[in-house]
Amino acid sequence: MSTTPSHYREEVLKPFFNNVKSGESFYIVGAPSVGKTRLMDFVMGDDPDALWAGEEVDRDWVKNKYLGEDVASRVWLVRVDMNRMRHENDWSFQFYELLLHTLLLTCNRYSDMEKIEALKEHLASLDSKVIQSKDALMAHRLFEMAVNMICQSYKFQICFVFDEFDDTYQTMPREVFAQLRAIRDANKYRLTYILFLRNLPEKLRSPKDNESYYELISRNMLGLGPYSAMDSFHIIGQLEKRKDHELGKEDREWVWANSGGHPGLIQALFSLVKDKPLTAAQMQNTEWLARQEMISEEFRKIWEGLLEDEKDALKKIAHGDQKSVSPSTGKLLLAKGMIKPSSNQSIVLFNPLFEYWIP
Repeated sequence: MSTTPSHYREEVLKPFFNNVKSGESFYIVGAPSVGKTRLMDFVMGDDPDALWAGEEVDRDWVKNKYLGEDVASRVWLVRVDMNRMRHENDWSFQFYELLLHTLLLTCNRYSDMEKIEALKEHLASLDSKVIQSKDALMAHRLFEMAVNMICQSYKFQICFVFDEFDDTYQTMPREVFAQLRAIRDANKYRLTYILFLRNLPEKLRSPKDNESYYELISRNMLGLGPYSAMDSFHIIGQLEKRKDHELGKEDREWVWANSGGHPGLIQALFSLVKDKPLTAAQMQNTEWLARQEMISEEFRKIWEGLLEDEKDALKKIAHGDQKSVSPSTGKLLLAKGMIKPSSNQSIVLFNPLFEYWIP
């Protein structure tokens, strides 16, 4: 069982698994340093807190929670790390071999290994043939064969989860996008592509350049931003235990309000109030807080992780000039939770301190 509460990132995971259940491909855009890797680990059942505590990990419990055990048992979440792909030879050969090998690795995570032993041996044989051939066409055909076998013969649903996919989305040959779409169409609702991106796909490359694939994902965007209030208070509680320092109710609420739910800022504000007890005047002085070293360093990390268009837009919003922000950049910042609507129909920054820090 995971040590992370079942409500963790519900605002993202409910639509995430609704798309999975309906067989829809989609993409997720995330804000800088908001715990994307932690979310990926959580979804895959690789909870780092549970592993750190030495507890037995149930890799299927998140799937079971959102899909139900019957559906979850037929869903393969295949996490593809593009950093494992080598580029010195043919691009498409390397890509399809990586996907085929990742399918093989996914077999090792399946809870009932006896049921898929023959499948695992077959995938290992296909991957070996691809590696020995170093032939792009063979890699493509054998990958297609593997997917058809898993989806149609074994009746599993495959969800390829591509992490840090921006560079690949920009540089992948258009014919590979067309091939991926064709393989999906041959296994409709049993093959899903999930992309983790920093930018909107239409800003990474022209939709006309990979039109059929873009149509597959473009209608289903999810945003990954700062934590909800419930998750933020859970993180604060974890820090209290780890640092052996219990905060009062007002201090917890102060940390949540001034962090905007950003995990790095939660930790910085917690340390600030723990190591250097603040006066009431200091706690209410947002400009002074924004200039504190630990807080400023977190803002720097966030800023460096933003796109140039996002930085320009945030400067405009901080100065009350939201009307000149382009719709696409505004859409991206809203999805990432870097800005949010206020009660008077204007847009404000996600964090009350950020406005005083923005260069």
